Amino acid sequence: MTPEESACVLEIPLEIGRSCAAVIECHASAAALTSLPALPGVHACRVASDELLLLAPPSLGDEVLRLAKAYLTSVEPGTLVLDQSDGWVIFSLHGEAAMEELRMLSVIPFPEARPAFVQGAVAGGSAKLLLLPGVVHLLVPYPLRDHVDRRLREAGGVRVRITTEEAPITGLAAAG
Repeated sequence: MTPEESACVLEIPLEIGRSCAAVIECHASAAALTSLPALPGVHACRVASDELLLLAPPSLGDEVLRLAKAYLTSVEPGTLVLDQSDGWVIFSLHGEAAMEELRMLSVIPFPEARPAFVQGAVAGGSAKLLLLPGVVHLLVPYPLRDHVDRRLREAGGVRVRITTEEAPITGLAAAG
């Protein structure tokens, strides 16, 4: 990218909102997690071979927890399924400038294909990213919320607008 192209990209306004979501953490064997049926309005994010995060709008949280727990414990006793929603803060970066903002804060190789799920360091802390068409959901552990908020503001400068009110997460579909 030439300096002129970089300057143009950086002039694009960046909307960053805070999203709330049900974050259901599932621990089971790889086979059990792979066999979990897709749930409408839920995005399955594979964290490790034996760990899966289910992201859903808050209104679906109890139902997703119930269905995942019922299915996984039926195929594999001893499975652990927990609601971890309170442990995460989600920054939703909208528009074309989202990837440029993230590239300033991370060296994670971001795939071009969407949807995609990646994890690694962002702004010096651990993070998980769900990349969807038109939006990137950046999940950070709750204790890092203020640090990441500050770094997003610093990296984006005057072109970034971050809202602090949480809105239900959008763009999710049954995929993984």
